Amino acid sequence: MRIKKMKLFRTVFISALLLAMFIIASAQVRSLPTDPSLKFQGLDGKVYDLTEQRGNVVLVSFGATWCAPCTTELRALGQILTEYRDQPVKFFWVSIEPRADVSNGQLKQYAKERQLPFPVLRDDAQMVFSQFSPRVRLPLIVMIGKDGKVAAPVKFGMQSQVDVYKADIRARLNKLLALPSSVGRGTEGEGPKGALNR
Repeated sequence: MRIKKMKLFRTVFISALLLAMFIIASAQVRSLPTDPSLKFQGLDGKVYDLTEQRGNVVLVSFGATWCAPCTTELRALGQILTEYRDQPVKFFWVSIEPRADVSNGQLKQYAKERQLPFPVLRDDAQMVFSQFSPRVRLPLIVMIGKDGKVAAPVKFGMQSQVDVYKADIRARLNKLLALPSSVGRGTEGEGPKGALNR
């Protein structure tokens, strides 16, 4: 009798574990927006519509000044950008923090201290960010193909092994650079590993 109870318990436990894993995986996979708005206000006062960067592969990193993984990611992205200076590649960093919490002056200081080599934009109401993630998981990377369309997958998080992270970003950039246009939209390939949830 005891063996039957243990087998039943093990079966129920494994079933519950598999169900939980399925639910988590389902929550992490979501379709990309079909026609997202990618307009931002830059700290330089300009309006940036990132879908109008046709002919360029665009990497957009969403983050916040309070996000430690974002700072690590920005260093890595700055290093990668120097490798692609002669390529049709553009990088942008987008702060999702409300202006009431972080002023333009504070963002400029943050960018200056970190010597960010790319434009800093604002999505302080998270209107664009929320199209890609229903909750705050940072950092978040969105890539746009040369045709101006969002390319799958969207990437959450910053891996602890920076070299592995940089290799992944390079591979994705190279894939998009090799194509005449984006391969299309899909789902998020990476889950929230290394992502800072808030």
